Amino acid sequence: MTTSRHSYSLGPVKLAQGITSINALTFLYAAFIGITLNTFVNFIQPYVLTEQLHVAEAEQGSMSGNLVFYSEMALLVACGFAGIAADRYGRRVIFSVGFFILAIGFSIYGFVDDYSQLLLLRLFFACGIACINVMVTTVQADYPREESRGKWVGATGFAIGLGAMFLVFVLAPLPSRFEAELGALWAGRRTLLIAAGIALFSAVTVWALLARESSKDPAAHPNWRTSFQLSLSAARENPRIALSYASAFVARGDLIVIGVFFSLWATQTGISQGLSSAEAVKRAGLLFGIIQGTALLWAPLAGVLNDRLDRVSATAVGLGLAAIGYGSLVLISNPLGPAMYGCAVLLGIGQMSVMLASQTLVGQEAPADRRGAVMGAFSICGALGIMFITKTGGWLFDIWKPAPFAIVAVFNILLCLVALRLKKKGV
Repeated sequence: MTTSRHSYSLGPVKLAQGITSINALTFLYAAFIGITLNTFVNFIQPYVLTEQLHVAEAEQGSMSGNLVFYSEMALLVACGFAGIAADRYGRRVIFSVGFFILAIGFSIYGFVDDYSQLLLLRLFFACGIACINVMVTTVQADYPREESRGKWVGATGFAIGLGAMFLVFVLAPLPSRFEAELGALWAGRRTLLIAAGIALFSAVTVWALLARESSKDPAAHPNWRTSFQLSLSAARENPRIALSYASAFVARGDLIVIGVFFSLWATQTGISQGLSSAEAVKRAGLLFGIIQGTALLWAPLAGVLNDRLDRVSATAVGLGLAAIGYGSLVLISNPLGPAMYGCAVLLGIGQMSVMLASQTLVGQEAPADRRGAVMGAFSICGALGIMFITKTGGWLFDIWKPAPFAIVAVFNILLCLVALRLKKKGV
């Protein structure tokens, strides 16, 4: 990957040849802030719908589901291109482009004033999100030695958990903090412009400090169509890659359900209890913080577990824990009530377990010469999961609030059984 042949370590994680501790720390920063900004696109959406577009509460569930569904359609295409482009042009280029797209998107987000503009912006955001998501999984797979892969993926999960705390304690309270001075509309706009500045800073940082790869000759790589076909054939040839693709379908849906539907459910509940939009977002952010704080603390333990267990067994365990976490929300009537705290802990453990297990498995099994394309297909499967869960969940959410969480729980249970069957067959 790089011209340097030295071997380095970052704490207990042994790094691949040519990857320095600075490269590794830069990647962890990119994972920390990248997934945070991606999540913030969805997390701030209820505020945008309420204060900018003045959408009725009864319509917000289906509208949120539709917006995510169509942006995931764009993400499907963009993920495939991002993964193949990373193999052809380099990880650093695609990573930086992703952050730059987010910087532009956030700078515009606070000024849309109708649904069609919001939809077009979400499609634009999808291109940046695709670049970042695919590069997080690809570079994550590139940087460790095999014996440290689980711990490295755990470190990445820890960084992502820290990013979620940054979202909760820094970004989410900003509209409330600015509201008295600026009013609700401009409080949201200033918050989104701050997010744009963070994204721009991140684009420059990633470009400057990620590992510099050897010069690539795009002509030496298979064409776009062949590269995509190779990523699909990898799943046919290797059942473990097929399992990782299916796990991505579930794991990405897990994350989006929390980011979109939990925040929407908690925000609507807060408003119905007499809170302002900004205060409701803040309360939702606090519970979101418990979920992500638990995930943060669990990530290193999950990483060690993934190195100790066979990767298929670890995936089955992760899926089972996620099923328990999401299933617990079916029993909740008030997402701001005291019972939610225990459910938030279970959600955090389940969410992180399935995410890290699926990423460790695909990182181990993806062939080095087509890793970007495989990770692109991995992300495409995640996008398909999000499309299905948000479309059906968004429609059912307006009828029964816990519906999206029940759907995710069922998928986790079914895939856990598949993983156990593969393990029994010795795959």
